[in-house]
Amino acid sequence: MHTAKILTTITAISIFIIGTSTYANRILKNDAHSLEEKINHVQVSTKNEDWNTAESGLTSILEEWPKVEGKWSILLDHAEIDNIEDALIKVAEYIKAKDSSSALAELASLKNFIGHIPKKEAFSIKNIF
Repeated sequence: MHTAKILTTITAISIFIIGTSTYANRILKNDAHSLEEKINHVQVSTKNEDWNTAESGLTSILEEWPKVEGKWSILLDHAEIDNIEDALIKVAEYIKAKDSSSALAELASLKNFIGHIPKKEAFSIKNIF
C-alpha cells in the first residue's frame, strides 16, 4: 500500500516535469521561429540594400522582443538573453549606418543565438547527461 503511494507520487511528478518541459520547449520553438522569420526578411532587405524595409523589419523584431524576452527570462540563462540584446543593438546601428556587410554578419549571429536555444533547452537524453 505504502509502495503504491510512493510509486503514484513519483509517476505524477515525472509526468508533470515532462509536461512542463514540453510546454516550455514549445514556447521557445514558436518564439524562435517567429523571430527567425523576421530576421530572414531583414537579411533579404539588407542584401538588397532596401534600408527602409530593413528598418521596418527590425522595428517589428524590436517590438516583439520584449514579449519574448519576458517569457524566455524565466526559462533561460540570462547570458543568452544578453547576447541576443547585444546583437539587436548592433544590428540596429549597422542598419542605421547602412553598413550591409556588418549588419548581415550580426544578423547571422543573432539568428544563431535565437535558433540554438530551443535545441539546447529541449528535453532529451543528450541534454540530461
